[in-house]
Amino acid sequence: MQNSVKGMFGSLPTLSSLLKRDTVNMEAKVVKAIRERGVGNILKALESSLKGLGEATIDVLSGLSVGRHVMIMGPVGVGKTTLAEEIANILALDDPPYIEVACHSHMTATELTGDIDIAVALQAGLDHPLAYIPGPLVLSHGRLLIMDEINRLNPYSQASLLQALQEHYVFIRGFRIRSDFLMIATSNPAEYSGVYELSEALADRMKVVEIHYPDRELLKAILEWKANLTLSHIGVKVPSMLTDVLTNFVTLISQDGMIEVSPSIRASIYALANTMARAWIERREPTLGDLKREVIANMAHVIRGNFSSETEKRDYLTRKFDEAVVISNRLNRR
Repeated sequence: MQNSVKGMFGSLPTLSSLLKRDTVNMEAKVVKAIRERGVGNILKALESSLKGLGEATIDVLSGLSVGRHVMIMGPVGVGKTTLAEEIANILALDDPPYIEVACHSHMTATELTGDIDIAVALQAGLDHPLAYIPGPLVLSHGRLLIMDEINRLNPYSQASLLQALQEHYVFIRGFRIRSDFLMIATSNPAEYSGVYELSEALADRMKVVEIHYPDRELLKAILEWKANLTLSHIGVKVPSMLTDVLTNFVTLISQDGMIEVSPSIRASIYALANTMARAWIERREPTLGDLKREVIANMAHVIRGNFSSETEKRDYLTRKFDEAVVISNRLNRR
């Protein structure tokens, strides 16, 4: 038992070792990784898990290669976090290749920096492995830091992050710990609930890469590909007609000026997958009625717009779905 506890503690860095850290040239590490892997191979690897994000990938890599932090902006479900994680995994600047933080409005500064446990420090000394448990800003030294939904950080936590970005040091109760990292942040649009405006100083330190809703043909390809991937263990495939209707439905809503928050691609994929799974369980063929039910169930709580009630929102979704069916029928007759 003592050996296992000792081994666990041995994996934790001591405060004295953290205070002796050397400077890491992060942009040089990124450029070395890009040269070794090749841009073409990086894009090809990403295409196997993400479609249509080649330009965004080049934008992210170009920012990182000159030592600039990057913020990927876009609506829910378009692949922002997956893109950040895949790029970090492919570059593999360290082991592990990245540290990820799921930001939220109640996150404190010490959750990002870590803190000294005074009781442990007084009893066992500052260099005891449990006297200081480093936070993600310290653990990210020499690697990428992914800040998922960064605009959910409150102003106090933003200030802590900003200090680490601009000074390359994290300050813990008078101790100064070196931390060189590059950050890939993701951000939802300002109209989403529970988000804060980023401070000008923090926003100025990041290159913005925007991901938009894909066009109709790319959207259809993504929905079909991801839904069938989700269903691969069941052994069923989505009929083309269902994908056509759902693609037209999502396109209609995303182009509607009265909608503030459109259905996410993620919700659309699961609407298709759930439709097929239910039909498979009941041993029958899926119908447009099945898809309509799943669309309303998956999206009524997601979309936001000028609706006076939930009933009005569901009626709107029903109308748009029926319009999408008409459009699909018309296109298929050509």
